[in-house]
Amino acid sequence: MVKEGKAAEIAKKEGLTPEERKEELLRAGLDFHKIPEIPWLLITWVIWGILCLLPTAANVSHLEALSFAINLYVIKLPMWLVWIAVALLAVLMFSLPVLHFRIWRFRTKKGGCDDDHHTVVLIKEGLYRIVRHPEYSFYLWLFILTSMAFSPLWGFTVLTVIGDLLLIIALEILAKQEEAFNIRKWGEEYGQYMREVPRFNVIVGFWRVMFKK
Repeated sequence: MVKEGKAAEIAKKEGLTPEERKEELLRAGLDFHKIPEIPWLLITWVIWGILCLLPTAANVSHLEALSFAINLYVIKLPMWLVWIAVALLAVLMFSLPVLHFRIWRFRTKKGGCDDDHHTVVLIKEGLYRIVRHPEYSFYLWLFILTSMAFSPLWGFTVLTVIGDLLLIIALEILAKQEEAFNIRKWGEEYGQYMREVPRFNVIVGFWRVMFKK
């Protein structure tokens, strides 16, 4: 027998208003806001920024405490790679409002609770057909491409690599926390969704959408 999550049970109840569905979710302990998403992201972004800019700050300030960052080996990225990163970064920045609007629209209009974060219907349309976490995927590529696009200005050092790796690890942890939460909400339905749609890999996601039978 397929295990059904609490959200699926709530979605099947007739006569409930969107607000009542949301209240039932909260009573069941399924409050999305308990996932420390915003603090985790903000702390990670600050650390990423410090690591990327530390060599430049050391050169400008000449502070003795930052002297270790002055002579770090700088990885010279090919200019063609830098320009590709610039072009992709520009596309991402211009697509940011559209991305947020589409995600908000799907969650609010089709989630069953008229709410951006609380949903009882598992959304598998639009961007969610390509990756399980479209927002996290966006942030992942945004910061990695930024570190590459601006490397001629602030350098691409081992600290930059560490910053990018920390960002990837942080987003992986957040995604896994959200997936554990979603399995509690939707049970095997979400488990099947995880098997069909990649977490962050946009290329694999597009491939599966295009060639899925």
